[in-house]
Amino acid sequence: MTEDMIKVNTLHFGDMEVEPSHVFDFTDGMLGFEELKRFVLVSHQDYDPFKWLISLDNPDIGFPLLDPFFLDEGYRAGRDIDYENEVVFTVVTLGGMDATMTANLKAPVILNIGSRNGRQIILTSDKYSPTYEIKIK
Repeated sequence: MTEDMIKVNTLHFGDMEVEPSHVFDFTDGMLGFEELKRFVLVSHQDYDPFKWLISLDNPDIGFPLLDPFFLDEGYRAGRDIDYENEVVFTVVTLGGMDATMTANLKAPVILNIGSRNGRQIILTSDKYSPTYEIKIK
């Protein structure tokens, strides 16, 4: 028996159908969006290498994500990350009139592929910036 698909109309991708098994539960929400608990990770070839974390609680809210290892090959999201079962992303923002793109390396998003749980953590180290400038080559 298959689970009923979740139908959602998103700002970024229009109408979508999501399998419930593809939903990530964020117990604490995302920073600044603590009320949003259910998200789906969307990959689209037009946005590669970026992915989108779309809220199912408010489909107008979506966070562009990027693998932090594209920006820093030695990136470490802390000691409590299980790299066998968890995937790490950084939230990307497009700022101001100069269209500067930045990545929040200080507060990565962690997705557990097995449990379908997600969380955003704040790293205690000052090694990483919340506004790391992404330079397009």
